[in-house]
Amino acid sequence: MRKRTFIFLILSVLAASDLTAQAVRGRLLDASSAEPVAGALIVLLDAAGTEVASTVTSARGTYQLRAPGAGVFELRAERIGFENSLSGEITLLADETVTRELTASSSAIVLPVLAVESESECSVRPEEGEATYVLWEEARKALQVTEKTAAAYRFDAMTYQRHVNLWGEALEQGDVQFVSYAGRHPWRSVPIEELEEHGYAREAEEGTYFYGPDAEVLLSDQFLDSHCFRYRTGGDDVIVGLAFEPVSEPTDRVDVDGVLWLDRETSQLRTLEFSYTGIAAPSHLGTGPGPYGQMVFDQLPAGGWIVREWWIRTPTGSRQRGVQTYVTYAQQGGRVDRTERLGTPPGQRRPVPSVYGPPLAADTSVSP
Repeated sequence: MRKRTFIFLILSVLAASDLTAQAVRGRLLDASSAEPVAGALIVLLDAAGTEVASTVTSARGTYQLRAPGAGVFELRAERIGFENSLSGEITLLADETVTRELTASSSAIVLPVLAVESESECSVRPEEGEATYVLWEEARKALQVTEKTAAAYRFDAMTYQRHVNLWGEALEQGDVQFVSYAGRHPWRSVPIEELEEHGYAREAEEGTYFYGPDAEVLLSDQFLDSHCFRYRTGGDDVIVGLAFEPVSEPTDRVDVDGVLWLDRETSQLRTLEFSYTGIAAPSHLGTGPGPYGQMVFDQLPAGGWIVREWWIRTPTGSRQRGVQTYVTYAQQGGRVDRTERLGTPPGQRRPVPSVYGPPLAADTSVSP
């Protein structure tokens, strides 16, 4: 009995300490309408301007951030498609919670338009003011919001493996599995350190495993230092692309290149398309690209962003369509069917699938 009481006292002390930690909370409101802004990134900066914490505003525009200690801080509100706004200095004393209402800028970001794609050189970490910098800043906001959103939700998804043709049409029903994850997205890559060392494709006895980049990988310093970016025009005036490729072609491992496609009017991130460098579809299989993949982004009603659909295709054979021989692919992917914010009261929860996905964090596609 004494041992149990001792443990309870320790937990009580920890809980009390957690409640009294210094923090800043409040709401983010639109500068023009004074309406709450959902799905915006709120960043806490220390006196040196270094990010020490961040979160995403709720459907009511609320936020709460814990500071690492007492001191002088500042908040930066990053709203996709709009200019950033700052709070001004905020002084936090030890064990103090400060409430601060923030105003989100209503000045929309105008994505640059380049008539000739070659006008934009491929550059590592584009400098402020360049067309690629403007695109990267909006893509970065979306990727960071996606990363933060995943940590606060439970995802019910359907994952599958099937064979498809060149146009993505299913050639068979394939294997389907229902999975559920809490606090992380069903699509998740391996750590960037492993990708930098071993590459995005690895040989195994049962086939070749292909790994796609997730938000954490794309935002990492290692990826930004080893890839360059350029502005890319879309097929119409609706979308604009931020293309990336390896700075130097590695000879000992497989890398990735691709395009982040953004909506020109809203600056919202729509899709990520990527392929693998140094690998092509075997010529004897017919016409078609080598291994490639896609991620589709979507906004939740509460304002956060997630990867709604994802897949990787690897060539495995060929078929005849009319007079043309085309490549067939093994496709592995998935789709999020339902989300639930963590901490939802039991009475408001709905049943979830009882089949859980494998512990391996990478989405892979295997070719025999």
